[in-house]
Amino acid sequence: MTTEPVRSAVVVGTGAMGPEIAAALLDAGVSTRLAGRTLERARAAADVAGELSGRPVPRASSIDDAPFDAVDLVVETISEDAGLKRDLFERIEPRCSSRCLIVTNTSSLRIEDLATALTRPARFAGLHFLKPAHLTGVVEIIPGPATEPATVARLEGLSAGLGKMPLRVRADVPGFIWNRIQFAVLRECLHMVEAGVATAADVDAAVADGLAPRWLAAGPLATADLGGLRTFTTICDQLFPHLATEATAPELLRQRAAADEPLQPWVRAAGVDIARLRADALRSGAAFTGRRRAMEGPR
Repeated sequence: MTTEPVRSAVVVGTGAMGPEIAAALLDAGVSTRLAGRTLERARAAADVAGELSGRPVPRASSIDDAPFDAVDLVVETISEDAGLKRDLFERIEPRCSSRCLIVTNTSSLRIEDLATALTRPARFAGLHFLKPAHLTGVVEIIPGPATEPATVARLEGLSAGLGKMPLRVRADVPGFIWNRIQFAVLRECLHMVEAGVATAADVDAAVADGLAPRWLAAGPLATADLGGLRTFTTICDQLFPHLATEATAPELLRQRAAADEPLQPWVRAAGVDIARLRADALRSGAAFTGRRRAMEGPR
């Protein structure tokens, strides 16, 4: 089945994610415009997108003036507030053509709940880019109950064009795939620091220098296969009763957030460029990812 390609897009939102997503689209040859609450904010975000992509700076518009009627895709990247997102969808959908897809970059809100603001939910889905959006190699596609297969197919085609593996989220659950894994790990890491099991530095080192490089070659499930499922079953039975089970943010996190103090002081040290370090790590890891995917075969 051939799918209609996405050749043009409006990215709505001028925060951290909007310019990165615009840069990813620009790098794939998608004609892209950034839209914000004001033209000034949109222009500033467009300048950032141009710097990230190395392409000509994309055009910018206020939301009121954006050409929603002339594009194939609208990507919403505004604040993670369901009410604000629904208000935006109600505002822009009447201005979109019948062929246009509207997607949300939400990382935690249910697609079904957001879709209530739309009259054409068949052309709506979640398209969750992982930060930094112009460098990470995967993107989550989250259909809602009313999303039609053709919409998913077009988004999968777009993802391939962006050079990103589409991760199909098959149940509309909060957090999708990436954030459920990330925050499960974070909960246990915070628990160990709070309980005095290890320092924050050693916990981070265990992940960054131990787990992360191993997971480049084989994810957690493949690692269990390699380690032996009988062995992993025994360890799960012995270990799971002792793992963190908090249903809310741990006190350590709340205290540091309230005091505006980092969990790791070095991230705010003079001369530390975390964004550059992460970008370099993602680029160097891409070669290993490609080799692993070749071994995995068709998904």
